[in-house]
Amino acid sequence: MENNEQILMEKTIKDVIDKISNSSPYERIEKMMKPRFKSCNFEQKSLTVEYDIASWELNPQGVAHGGIITTIFDNSFGVLTHYFADKAFVTTVELGVHFHKPIFENDKIEVTAKATHIGRTLAGYTGEIRVLNRNMELSATASSTFMILKEKKTNIF
Repeated sequence: MENNEQILMEKTIKDVIDKISNSSPYERIEKMMKPRFKSCNFEQKSLTVEYDIASWELNPQGVAHGGIITTIFDNSFGVLTHYFADKAFVTTVELGVHFHKPIFENDKIEVTAKATHIGRTLAGYTGEIRVLNRNMELSATASSTFMILKEKKTNIF
C-alpha cells in the first residue's frame, strides 16, 4: 500500500510536468522539450522523466546539444527541489554534467534525478540520462546544488 507522501508527490509532480509541457501560456524551452512523467519515489527522493529527442535539439554534428542535455538535468533537479522545498522559489547554484555517449534524433531517453541532501537552504542532486531505445545505455551523468529561498513562493505548483 502506497503511503500518503508518495501519493501526494506523484500527483504534484505529474501536475507540474503537465503544466510545463501542455498548458504553459507561452513558448519556453521546457514546453518545447515535451517532458513526460514516468515515476517518482518519495522514500528515495527521486524522479524519472522521459523525453524524445527532436531535430531542433541537435547540434551541427547531428547529436543532442550539450545545452539541451544540461537543461534536461536542470529541469528535473528543479522540479524535485520545488517539491521538497514546499513550493519555495529555488535557483541553481551549480550544475556539472559529464557526457558519456551521444544522443541522436528520435532517441527516447529518461532522466533520473535523486536528492543526495535536502537542507534548509541547499539541496544536492545526482542524475543520469539513459537511452531507452539502446538498451538503457548511459549517456550522461550530472550533479547539482540548488538554493532554496523560503521567503519567496513560486506559482509553478
